[in-house]
Amino acid sequence: MSHNQEVLDKRIQARKSKSSLDVNTLLEHFAIISYKVPLSKIKKYIPKPFRLWTFLENGKEYALVSAVPFKDKDFRFYKFAPFINFSFYQTNFRTYIIDERDGAYTAWFFGTTLGSITHLLPKLLWKMPWEFARYTFDFKYEEGRYKKYTMEFTSKMGNGKIDLESSTEDCILLDGFSSLAEQDLILTHPVKGYYTQSETKIGAYEIWHPKFNLKQGKVKMAYFELFERLGLVSKEEMKIPHSVLITDQIAFDVLLPPAHFSHPSE
Repeated sequence: MSHNQEVLDKRIQARKSKSSLDVNTLLEHFAIISYKVPLSKIKKYIPKPFRLWTFLENGKEYALVSAVPFKDKDFRFYKFAPFINFSFYQTNFRTYIIDERDGAYTAWFFGTTLGSITHLLPKLLWKMPWEFARYTFDFKYEEGRYKKYTMEFTSKMGNGKIDLESSTEDCILLDGFSSLAEQDLILTHPVKGYYTQSETKIGAYEIWHPKFNLKQGKVKMAYFELFERLGLVSKEEMKIPHSVLITDQIAFDVLLPPAHFSHPSE
């Protein structure tokens, strides 16, 4: 068994809790729409002690960024208020990093749009980069695949529009990865996420989920204004993603509250 497979298996098996604020939810219509970005365009956004996970293509170094849209079906603080739940749409914007303190693969979050007033809780309490968005969504899921998946959202963080479909084909080895275990570990199973909390502090939180059953998808049209604002991916480039992966549902735990630490001295 490879080292990456061992780490992946441990992440899947290590379901844990943190506090009475821990969240459990079933995510539906979960997609990972990824784009390759030249290292020169993105490295300025990643602070120490992290560095970008990258790969070489035709002698040029690239990172990946992903838009990750889904529906929280029954978001709930299951320990102290298990009978109260919320349903809303959400899109995370992330890239993939290596923590230089321990070599772990993890994720860096540029921001999140959330179709619920509950975005104020993480935004105000923990300085998470979450903004409200108005969502519309329509889908047709038959015979194990999405024949229709259309989503639009408007937000101060940036608008978005998605039109995709999926197949029944399992995920294949994608460009930039040396094995499926490495691909699963980096792209689909980062269990720690980091974000800018302030000019001096980095926020950190953990999640857990079982192994994905992801299928291949393809984009008819996609646009994410945040990626364009950051200078990472142009409108034209968004028409041709690195990859589209999708599953109809998966369980998620979010371990709260987030931690934080100071930016290390350069």
